[in-house]
Amino acid sequence: MLVKVDDGFYLNSHHIIAIRINRDLLDTFVVSVEYTPNSVQNTGVFEKKFNARRDAEHYLQTLNQIIGKS
Repeated sequence: MLVKVDDGFYLNSHHIIAIRINRDLLDTFVVSVEYTPNSVQNTGVFEKKFNARRDAEHYLQTLNQIIGKS
């Protein structure tokens, strides 16, 4: 199943390896989605930044719901 991780950027849910959230020095929340592109030997990372915690949480909940359906 395809998962929309950003406008115009979709990943197959089977290719997603990990989703991490960190807080940087500027108090920005960074959500990192690690995935395998076309080969298991390579990995890619998509990062999305949020200024507010609730926006990051909402994004994570949405990803979780979509991935859970697949």
